[in-house]
Amino acid sequence: MRAEMLKTDFKKLILGIVFLVVFAAAPAFLPEAYVYLVGMMFLFLILVISWDVIVGYTGQVNLGHTVFVGLGAYTAALMQVPSRFEGSVDFLAGMPQAPIPVSILAGGIVAGFFGLAIGIITLRLKGFYFSLVTAILPLVFLKSVFVFSDIFGGEEGFSIGLERSLAGDVTLRYYYAFVIFLISFVIIYFIVNSRIGLRFRAVRDDEDLAESIGVNVVRYKILSFVISSFFAGIGGAAIVHYRITIGPDLYDIPLMLLIILSAVIGGLGTLYGPLFGGIVIYLMKSWWLRSLLPSIPEWLPINDDVILYAILIAVGVLAPEGIWGRVREMLRERAEAESPQST
Repeated sequence: MRAEMLKTDFKKLILGIVFLVVFAAAPAFLPEAYVYLVGMMFLFLILVISWDVIVGYTGQVNLGHTVFVGLGAYTAALMQVPSRFEGSVDFLAGMPQAPIPVSILAGGIVAGFFGLAIGIITLRLKGFYFSLVTAILPLVFLKSVFVFSDIFGGEEGFSIGLERSLAGDVTLRYYYAFVIFLISFVIIYFIVNSRIGLRFRAVRDDEDLAESIGVNVVRYKILSFVISSFFAGIGGAAIVHYRITIGPDLYDIPLMLLIILSAVIGGLGTLYGPLFGGIVIYLMKSWWLRSLLPSIPEWLPINDDVILYAILIAVGVLAPEGIWGRVREMLRERAEAESPQST
């Protein structure tokens, strides 16, 4: 059993090294526009794996994850352009511009704080009641962007300025995004593989049984919600500094659907699955399908969303555990088939 675990860990290590080498070397082979695109992908992956913490590991279907993405994004943007508060909250308008790492961290903290407050209120609900409440949240926060348009910029949003981006050079910006993603992934990896992660999975698998053996179910639901919200805020804040603009799209439903697609297709509760799914879905949405769609006849009612949801249906039928889970199952079956021959 231990040998099998070591073998699995070794495979993950090799996979991780390949991932690092490929993406570390990518800017040397890709045009600048694609370097920018892949850099954005890294920040999108933070949103996907952070959603997997609450849904895949704790079993609480949060349909309002973009609330925390938007909170982190707007916090970072306003800390870079505090003049937006003039005429509304004048004492904040005089704040000095924050260093970029501070505003990114503050975005995570603000999102985590709201996650704590919302979690305390909503996570006592079970099943689809919790999902319904969280589904409404993005609409509430999205409305605030339009109501307080003098501060938040309304539908058009606002720019924080090129001088406040992660870096002026696109390649350097790419590597900063890569580092932010790696730090986030490593921290989340150690959390979900710690004793805290075990309790998350216990809550996911059977709340009553977990409570009977002494696990404080509500406390660990809230903890997972806060962790998920914090990293969503980090991702949102980093996106603002990467693309130098902020807008209501970071609260909006299409982003939420893209996160769900990535995690579900990759395989919930595996971390590697949502990571793989996020790479495939984001590149398909932003790159591959855009080059494919012009070749489709105009009379066919097909766009990129139709193709992505068709893939979701196909994966749901053929591999309900997700692509990553399906690959693991195939490798396990192959190993079991070969083991009698080796003995």
